[in-house]
Amino acid sequence: MQSRKHKIGVRLGGLSLCVLLTGGFSPLAQAQGAHSHIKISASQARKIALKKYPGKVEGKIKLEKEEGSWQYAVNIRSGRTMREIMVNASTGKIAHAEVTTKAEEQKEARAEAKAQKAHKTVFHPHL
Repeated sequence: MQSRKHKIGVRLGGLSLCVLLTGGFSPLAQAQGAHSHIKISASQARKIALKKYPGKVEGKIKLEKEEGSWQYAVNIRSGRTMREIMVNASTGKIAHAEVTTKAEEQKEARAEAKAQKAHKTVFHPHL
């Protein structure tokens, strides 16, 4: 007969393996799982943004929920001008573009990280 701790350990190990194999807790996996209407990849969003605003992509392309829809944020530098291009993840159309600075983008990233930390939920599987 197995101990209760052993059973719990086996279940948590199995759950961890499932999460690891499926990528279940990554933001992209959560967004795609909950919102299967995401039709384009970050790579496609990059190409779309660069076609309209040629330049160099800076930083990572992030998937964000903006104005009620999932959008990719693509930062492009053209000379001295930096733009944040928001590409709709469902339609592939540019939702909006704005001139920004590296300092403004860093400030926004800190605010998002703080908000995520404040809203972090703890996962408690029912055993």
